[in-house]
Amino acid sequence: MKHSIVEVFAYQETLLIMAVFGIVILTMIWIGFRQWLHYKERMGRLIAEQTAERAAQYGAHVERVEARLKAIEQIAIDRDLSNQMEVAKDHD
Repeated sequence: MKHSIVEVFAYQETLLIMAVFGIVILTMIWIGFRQWLHYKERMGRLIAEQTAERAAQYGAHVERVEARLKAIEQIAIDRDLSNQMEVAKDHD
C-alpha cells in the first residue's frame, strides 16, 4: 500500500499540531499548578501569622490571670497570717 506524498505530509502535520496542543495544555497545567502552590504558600503564611498573633494574645491573657491569682493568694496568705496573729494574742 503506497501513500501519496500529500497523505504523508498531512499525517506529519496532524502529529505536529497534536504535539503543539499537547505542549500548550501541559504548559497551562504547569502554570495553574504553580499558581495553586503560591496560593497555598500565602495561605499557610497567613494562617501561621494569625496563629502566632492568637498565641501572643492568649499568652498576655494568661499572664494577667496569673498576676490576679498571685494577688488573691497574697491576700489569702495575709489574712491567714493576721488571723494567726489574733489567735496568738488571744492566747497570751
